[in-house]
Amino acid sequence: MGFLYPRINPSLCTDCGLCEKICAFKEAGPKDKPLAQAIRFPALLRESQSGGLAYALMRKTILEGGVVYGAAIERDFSVSHRRVEDEAGLQPLRLSKYVQSNMDGIPGKVLEDLKAGRKVLFTGTPCQCAGIASIAGKYRKNLLLADIICHGVPSPAVWKGYLESMERRKGKPLSAVLFRDPSLGWHEHSEALFFEDEKLVSGEYTFFFYRHLMLRPSCTACPFASLDRPSDITMADCWGVEKALPGFADDNLGCSLLLMNTPEGRAAAEAFPDPCERKDIDIKDVTQPNLSSPSLAHKRTKSFENTYIRKGYDAVLARFGRESRSYKLEQFIQKVKRHI
Repeated sequence: MGFLYPRINPSLCTDCGLCEKICAFKEAGPKDKPLAQAIRFPALLRESQSGGLAYALMRKTILEGGVVYGAAIERDFSVSHRRVEDEAGLQPLRLSKYVQSNMDGIPGKVLEDLKAGRKVLFTGTPCQCAGIASIAGKYRKNLLLADIICHGVPSPAVWKGYLESMERRKGKPLSAVLFRDPSLGWHEHSEALFFEDEKLVSGEYTFFFYRHLMLRPSCTACPFASLDRPSDITMADCWGVEKALPGFADDNLGCSLLLMNTPEGRAAAEAFPDPCERKDIDIKDVTQPNLSSPSLAHKRTKSFENTYIRKGYDAVLARFGRESRSYKLEQFIQKVKRHI
């Protein structure tokens, strides 16, 4: 399914046990209850996925002379982490990417920056942040970790197959993609595909993602799907803010949830160079499923994967998509149950 996995080369391994010793999955996160705020940056809203928190935090780091690591969409529309040390380089790191990012070479670069005395902000999924923390060791004090409330990472192979299928159907190449288009409003969850003379709002890929049909297997047993975060700061859409704070973010332009998990996280979020609106909020009023448990695999995940591997994207679209007979039958059965 295109997921990346680490592999030990037995011809080079010396059985030192260091990889097991520092394994991030053996480390517990902070135990103190995080401080929660709803926060939004008015000048950044129209070019941000939610409230602009991620970009504001990255920009602050750059202006203070630090280095930022984050996920970017590459020319082939795959996603990988990048090292950035100027404001112009931050633009590709903005907005959501709903696919596993390639971290090849990144941990070593982070460690080099930390050893050189640079302040580093690393943004990513909780497991990526935990991995970076595990290698930081005595240099951890110069490292600020900011994770996201992660729904799970979907298959890079399906993402690639989807884009290739769209290009075949349109008969022309893609020029750009957005996993979520801010211009459609904060609550819209459909990907936007850009061709030379056309913008297409699809939702096919998002549909499979939110159905949990193509998640990385480890995501369904994630040890970080809780309030015990491995990072200093947690960022997310502040779903439920309209009810929790009436009038604060009712314009459908977005609002970020800021969780300050450590004293270092609270210090980093004290002030931003961009003007913001922020209010303390009770985490229970804006909690999300993945703050208490990981996403569960769909009961048809294995069938979905086998179909994709054998027949490709168009086959899973016909068999599992929104217009498939199986999904329409499922919806009909649920409708009947609601009226019984």
